[in-house]
Amino acid sequence: MQLNKVIPKNECDTIQKIPKQFLLVITFLISFHVINAQHNFSSEFYKKGGKIFSLGFEHVSGFNTSLECYSLRAGYGSMLLKNLTVFSFLDLSTTNGFQVIGSDENLLKTRQKSFGLGTSFLLRWYLLHSGKIKMFIDVGGGILYTFERFPYQGTKLNFTARPGVGIAMHFDDNKQIVFGINRFHLSNGLGYNHPSNPAFDGLGLFASIVIRKK
Repeated sequence: MQLNKVIPKNECDTIQKIPKQFLLVITFLISFHVINAQHNFSSEFYKKGGKIFSLGFEHVSGFNTSLECYSLRAGYGSMLLKNLTVFSFLDLSTTNGFQVIGSDENLLKTRQKSFGLGTSFLLRWYLLHSGKIKMFIDVGGGILYTFERFPYQGTKLNFTARPGVGIAMHFDDNKQIVFGINRFHLSNGLGYNHPSNPAFDGLGLFASIVIRKK
């Protein structure tokens, strides 16, 4: 981990951008939905039981920082109750960007780039619907191990939380595409403002394909 020279103040201002990879994922999933839009959707998907598989992509852009986290997420679960899904996920993640440290008179930036492996759990409640579209609320958390300390002066093993909301669009009785937004938090649990517990907080965007097997 290498510290760079003093940077101008305007470089410290974060401009959040949606990455091209995420836009490509969204474009592909919407196109797939439109092609299959003629299918008549039934409500069997949301009944209790069945096996549910999910494969998706998440991008987190840090608040007031250039740090980013990209994750490929594979999930397995079931419909715990009607309209309530429980998932377990395997997360393959990478972090990237610069973190600003130091005082106003001596600002420095350090590169934060690493690869991570994690697991997480998620409860998804489908609460509103209109035709083939359902709105949901997510509550989830887990752990993430990165091969470098993340963020700066943090630890390699951290806890994560990602409450969020989104919509699910069906293109088949047992298949849906999902888009959503969450509030991502990562820290090691040592306590608020602990010197060895610098947190990473950001805005997450995610998209996935979800399939139910009866």
